[in-house]
Amino acid sequence: MEHSFATKQTTWQREYKKHSKFARYCDKVFVVNTLKLSREDLLEAANNDFYEGLFSIIFWGYPRNMRGNTFGKILDSLEEIYSLLSRPKELRIQDYNLLTKQLNGKGVGLSTLSKILYFFRFTIEGKQCLILDRRIIDVLNTKFFSELTALREITALNKAERYFDYLSTMEEVSKSYSFKSDQLELFLFLFGNSLKPSAFVSND
Repeated sequence: MEHSFATKQTTWQREYKKHSKFARYCDKVFVVNTLKLSREDLLEAANNDFYEGLFSIIFWGYPRNMRGNTFGKILDSLEEIYSLLSRPKELRIQDYNLLTKQLNGKGVGLSTLSKILYFFRFTIEGKQCLILDRRIIDVLNTKFFSELTALREITALNKAERYFDYLSTMEEVSKSYSFKSDQLELFLFLFGNSLKPSAFVSND
């Protein structure tokens, strides 16, 4: 819950004056120029208010701002995004597939959507939604974790279609080792690209 990222108010000045909801949020949270947000902060914000939760997630997930005009598209589509996500948190696969199509062109790709689904505590067919971004995909495509072999073919192009496979495998592996799915996701994010197979072989 303490996993945190910091962002600066000056990073978001391009959008600050253009959207009243975003401006009010920034006025509230930026007591000083730097804001540090943890996973616990995001879960609380998402529980309290949709827009505060959404902006907090974006600050945490993209502390240097999003690429191009992606965040501008999100701000221009705020009410549509709110309407699409104001629904029961227990999704079916067909609900999820429709949601990804409806969000197309609104600045919410799977990397962002998976963060939203996780922090707003959505499930798909009973599986806890987890973050799936480029860094996690890179880890999944290594040969280090044999338990995750089924996920090695996830790419930037098919990640939305393979998202439920990701959730199912992560839950299965986590249960087999008696920890939580989001603990496994965090481990992969933090350490997955920093590990090297040991050359040590015991003589015992």
